[in-house]
Amino acid sequence: MKLELVLLAGVLVLLGVVIEVVRRRRLSESYALLWIGVAVAGILLALARPLIDRLSTAVGIVYGTSLVFALAILFLIIVCINLSMHVSRLEQRLDLLAQELALRHVKGEPEVGPTATPDRSAALDAERSVAPALEPDDPTESR
Repeated sequence: MKLELVLLAGVLVLLGVVIEVVRRRRLSESYALLWIGVAVAGILLALARPLIDRLSTAVGIVYGTSLVFALAILFLIIVCINLSMHVSRLEQRLDLLAQELALRHVKGEPEVGPTATPDRSAALDAERSVAPALEPDDPTESR
C-alpha cells in the first residue's frame, strides 16, 4: 500500500509541474497532453498493481516492475525519436530562414519582423545632418 501512495504522490507532483509549466508558457499544450497522459497512466499503474503482476506473469516476465520499466524505456525511446524529428524540422526551418534573410540582404531589401534593425541609410542621413553643426567652420580654429 505504501508503494501505491508514493506513486500517487509522484503523479500528483507531475501533474502540478506540468500545469505550472504550461501556465508559464514554457511547454506547449501538445506536449502537456503527452505528460498528462503519462500521469494518468501512472495513476492506473498505481491502482492496478495486481493486474500488472498478472500481465507480466502471462507474458513470461517474473516481476511486474520489470514489465513497467520495459514499457517506460520503450515510451522514452519513442519520445526521443519524436523530439529528434521535431528538432530536425526546426533545423530545416532555420536553414530556410537564414537563406531567405541572406537573399534579402544581398538584394538590399529591408529586414522585416521584430528583430529588424533600423534602416542604415536613414541613420547615416541623420548623422550627416547633425555632423556639420558639430564641426568647426575653420579647421585652423582652436578651442
